[in-house]
Amino acid sequence: MVVLFPLLEMVWLGGAFFVIFCYANAYVRVFQLLYLTNLALVLDGAPDHSGGMVAKFFKNSKMNKWFRDLPFWSWAREYFNAELIKTVDLPPDKNYLFCYHPHGIISMGLQTSLGMDACGFSEMFPGIDRYVATLVASFKIPIFREWILCHGFVSCGSRTLKSILTTPREEGRCKSVVLVPGGANEALYTHPGEFKVHLKNRKGFIRVAIQTGASVVPVIGFGENELFYCIDNESAGVGQLVYKAQVFLMKKFSFSFPLLTRPIPRREKLVVVVGSPIATKKEAEPSQATIDRVHKEYCEQVEHIWNKHKDEYGKGIPFEIA
Repeated sequence: MVVLFPLLEMVWLGGAFFVIFCYANAYVRVFQLLYLTNLALVLDGAPDHSGGMVAKFFKNSKMNKWFRDLPFWSWAREYFNAELIKTVDLPPDKNYLFCYHPHGIISMGLQTSLGMDACGFSEMFPGIDRYVATLVASFKIPIFREWILCHGFVSCGSRTLKSILTTPREEGRCKSVVLVPGGANEALYTHPGEFKVHLKNRKGFIRVAIQTGASVVPVIGFGENELFYCIDNESAGVGQLVYKAQVFLMKKFSFSFPLLTRPIPRREKLVVVVGSPIATKKEAEPSQATIDRVHKEYCEQVEHIWNKHKDEYGKGIPFEIA
């Protein structure tokens, strides 16, 4: 687990360490008070890049790259035999919004190929400084929050995305964001032998792309849904009750609760394909017709990537945009 899931590992290890350390004795509790005060007054601005000096420290691209190059990410790549496929060049003369499908349980394909450099992203697409957008709830866990901030993770709020995607480009470099548009809903579709993306009514990311003038890059992770077995929540009867309960909890907590039948992932090959960028014309207030047009083009691109590579990496698996 330490090798495969360094991020998840930090959730419980960091949390347990924090609790034990801070309650060891009365003197150490002072540290807890100072830390929590710092969280509330200073660090909470870091995930959305509004925390002044603290945010500047965590968004340092050189530091982010150092963490992304840590050895255990390469070990994760080797376990899954993960591969990143480049279909077109992405010149760093504009900012990009990379959109990954499917979410899966923990988006392992995204972590190894786009979030980290285990599959050689920086060499394939030089000059692109990227940040990975994730749930705000992830930044509420002590110690873990600093760990993911060091890796270049940010909150998935529209304000954060706009802030990054409108950052002026430096010579030979651009700022980009990696996002999973399907989010918690798509995670509930995680079943081996299926490839369902939650996209029909997801248009907020398209609006952000148009408002910032960023190009939208569709990315598909073949094999992502094959890593875990989950309790069937799509069949009639009990399955539907499970799904309704999951949706109810998702609305309450902002993240979903897929029910795994085993915690260790299967050793299936992950192949992440980066598609062609969809250019947008910057508009402060895009019309619904413009958003619908770009969204339709995006959905067609996602389906095109699937159809082009399905025989090699997803043969026999049905594709659906839900």
